[in-house]
Amino acid sequence: MSSDQQRKTGVTNLVESLRPSPVMWLVLVVLGASFGLIPGPINTTIAVVTGVATAVLAVVLVVVFTPRLQLAKGVFSAGRAKVPASLVAKVEPLDAAQMRAAHGVDLDARAYLCTRAWVHTGIRVTLNDPQDPTPYWLISTRRPQEWVRALGS
Repeated sequence: MSSDQQRKTGVTNLVESLRPSPVMWLVLVVLGASFGLIPGPINTTIAVVTGVATAVLAVVLVVVFTPRLQLAKGVFSAGRAKVPASLVAKVEPLDAAQMRAAHGVDLDARAYLCTRAWVHTGIRVTLNDPQDPTPYWLISTRRPQEWVRALGS
């Protein structure tokens, strides 16, 4: 379904996983494999097994703990948090500089965070829920404008 059809029918589905960039995957594998250097002077076989095992473990952990953003069936979810999309009051796109400030000096300690260091842009989602003390959600995304369109409609 095209985005025009989605807007006309009111059906909007959007999914994004906050996986690392290719360079970060390489750094992750090299960092994991470098643990093989520890037993290297003792035994080469143990060093290779340790390096491969820690590299695989590092990749598996990142895959398992990668948060997912999703808008489907009227529910918006970011990581473990879910909220009906009807409670979204305002969505602001944040470029890299705004995201850095929002995650730093401008951060409200009560905000819900679903961020990753390797994703430099994001959105700030304000909810219209009087029972929720969370002032806003700060979310990393590589496609802030798409999320603004999807959640703002």
